Amino acid sequence: MAQAAPYAAELKRLANVLGLLQQDPDAFLKGADKEGMISAEEIQAQIEARNQARQQKDFAGADEIRQALLAQGVVLKDSREGTTWYRESE
Repeated sequence: MAQAAPYAAELKRLANVLGLLQQDPDAFLKGADKEGMISAEEIQAQIEARNQARQQKDFAGADEIRQALLAQGVVLKDSREGTTWYRESE
């Protein structure tokens, strides 16, 4: 692991020359809100609605929300820590 640090630093330095790897990884994966795209706030509201449906054991409703988001290019990932999301690459 310690051997990787100098290589990672050099990769970041070279990427900086090209203007790459400048954005926060989480922000990059979530994408910028563009016209016609569902906003991050709307996605979060849908995730909260999905969580409520799951708590009420309305799994069909929760699945509908997941599928609706997926149709808009938003992928949900569930873990013990909660639900995270990212936009599918085009």
